[in-house]
Amino acid sequence: MKKNIITIFLLALSACVQAQQLPDSHFENWSRVYNGDAQLEDWNGSNVTQVGLKFTFMYAKPGRSGKCAYVADRSVGALGITAVGPGYISLGEPWQYLRGLSINSATAGTTGGIVWKYRPDTMAVWIKRTGANTDKEDFHLLYYSWAGTAKGASYKNKVGKCTSTERINEESDIRQATDGNECGTEQPAKQVAEGWYRARAKYDEWTLIKVPILYRSDARPEMCNVIFSAGNYPAFRANDGLYDGNAIYVDDLQLIYSSRIDKLTINGKEWKEFDPDSEKLQTYKLPMTNDKSPITIQAFRGMGSLKNIKGDKATFNGRKLDANEMSVQPGEINGKPWIITVKAEDNSSAHTYRIQVTK
Repeated sequence: MKKNIITIFLLALSACVQAQQLPDSHFENWSRVYNGDAQLEDWNGSNVTQVGLKFTFMYAKPGRSGKCAYVADRSVGALGITAVGPGYISLGEPWQYLRGLSINSATAGTTGGIVWKYRPDTMAVWIKRTGANTDKEDFHLLYYSWAGTAKGASYKNKVGKCTSTERINEESDIRQATDGNECGTEQPAKQVAEGWYRARAKYDEWTLIKVPILYRSDARPEMCNVIFSAGNYPAFRANDGLYDGNAIYVDDLQLIYSSRIDKLTINGKEWKEFDPDSEKLQTYKLPMTNDKSPITIQAFRGMGSLKNIKGDKATFNGRKLDANEMSVQPGEINGKPWIITVKAEDNSSAHTYRIQVTK
């Protein structure tokens, strides 16, 4: 009976951890078809259908083990109207819009994502990046989550003006701080988190990139999306600044959940000398004017800043850990220490901090 109980517990724990990872994170399920080419079942490529013609951006390639996803910027068009389109994959739905045959009205983006309630701390993914112009445009690794529903009705086009087209949960209507819709958002969503890495670099060999995920809210998300882009999307709304042939390979994606504290407050005041990496006894000196025991201890994670598309700093204040992630065993002033136990959201790790409070 004990063995059965242990087995059930391990299976339940494994299912919990697995549920907190994104679908087909190794990019092996190529069961769909677009334009005669195999496509991922759970991910969408920025493929284009225009005036009866189809252009494929996403392909299966040999990966680190098994298959990987490959996308590249490429020139597309019809009837003498051509432009370089952004190659990227997403859990959401890539879209392109052209009013009539006016190339200047061209705009594009990504809507939606997947239902999601988890709060990871890092996105780790293996990539290769190739092309003749990798030093001229950024590639992008992007994770973001949100609650509520965003609505927009107009988006920046190729010549910097606005093209009218209605969208629900469009990426730029959610990411207000870093890539906000310059044509105006009719109804913003509540962005919870974002991890965004971009660089002008070439990687001929498989390279692991770890992207910190920052938080704007303590709330739990309702949805999330991930975008892996070969070039200047989502930094550009349409197809400016793209280079035909710049490509990215992605494989073995993993979300990492941390039990580390970024910031600790005692009685509402940040303890700047706190070492989040140490589980040794640490000493906090209580101000002489405070005659009460420190009964309020709060921990925060996911703080930092990102440069938005205009180069300005977007600040993420982090999120406060809730009771399911952190427990505090009270101590005494000049006596036994306070014991703070923090666990990762997926139960993959735990930290125990010991705080000696003196006066």
